[in-house]
Amino acid sequence: MRKAVVGGAALIMMLGITACTDTYLGRMLSLRGVDVEDYTQLPSRSMPNAPGATPFVEARDAGWMRRALSGELAEPAGFDAFAEKNGTTAFIILADGKLVDERYYYGARRDSLFKSFSISKSVLSAMFGIAAADGIIKREDRLGDHIAGLSNKELADVRLGQLLDNVSGFAYARGGMPWRQQPRMYYSTDIRSYLRQTQFAHPPGSKFEGEDLSPLLVGYALESALRKHDPKATLSDFAAKRLWQPLGAEYPALWNIDHKGDGMEKVESGFVARAMDLARFGQLYLDNGVARGQQIVPADWVAQSRSVPAEGMPNRFVDADGHYHNLWWGAARRAGQTQRFYANGHFGQRIFVDPDKKLVIVRLGSSGGDVDWTALLGKIADGW
Repeated sequence: MRKAVVGGAALIMMLGITACTDTYLGRMLSLRGVDVEDYTQLPSRSMPNAPGATPFVEARDAGWMRRALSGELAEPAGFDAFAEKNGTTAFIILADGKLVDERYYYGARRDSLFKSFSISKSVLSAMFGIAAADGIIKREDRLGDHIAGLSNKELADVRLGQLLDNVSGFAYARGGMPWRQQPRMYYSTDIRSYLRQTQFAHPPGSKFEGEDLSPLLVGYALESALRKHDPKATLSDFAAKRLWQPLGAEYPALWNIDHKGDGMEKVESGFVARAMDLARFGQLYLDNGVARGQQIVPADWVAQSRSVPAEGMPNRFVDADGHYHNLWWGAARRAGQTQRFYANGHFGQRIFVDPDKKLVIVRLGSSGGDVDWTALLGKIADGW
């Protein structure tokens, strides 16, 4: 009898925790793992677009498959079957700034929202570049220059450029155990407090690690810098006014935040937008930061983000022939090619940009399937 009472109490407690997304453990149990739809269960902040978005000129051509691919993928029916089999929900190609192809699966449409996961980091990079041009923040700044009261001097002394290149040296354990950094960061209801506890596993600048604490600290520093000028500033408002609206986004977007009210944006994974507007964002970087005749992201910031780090830098991957710079990835390339680059997110989310072919390819999905999407999109660009 006593066991039944204890078991019942434990079940009631567990159900109570699960129903509450205002606590770390409750959120972790409620969401039951990372998912493309979990943005609907988390608090968010809207990012309105501006009226009068200019649609892309259309140059529809499914014949690109026969030119760029082979076998079953060379025909629309075969490509669609492959894409759907591997969890694709949206696939868009822009060539020379024109819409060549636009495909949706599993009931998705042009106006469907998609969680971009780590593509969010590349959006944050654009925001940082805009703010740097305003003179309120720099890559060379220390974290402690913007985030007051950091008790860990080593953390305060980390350079923002090291965070932007993911060479901070932070301790970061992946996996689903609730005490590890990955779930604690993802499900946190107070990310600012959690970030202040960040610890090191390696000296800053010595090793690349694809962790999510660094971009969150970049976001925290940027938010703090903005609030020196406007105490009520939010990253979402800044992004809307300085990036999304000048870009000519067709739809509003949103950022997940860690808690309601004055919560901080989940800049490492919480940007949610339409696929067509993510393609616009890729086109912005292909066009050196210019959209609709305006220089939105400074050209030198775009060029720096697309550039290959110096030899010997830990964010230059000699074996894989790629790199990571300013929260963007550099893709493998052949001799003589201009550096191709991409924004990369969980479940195979990609914005792939080939400057030589003037291509922007967006692939979004509910899973990555059994596909190296970066390699496949590179193959499409090679055959274009």
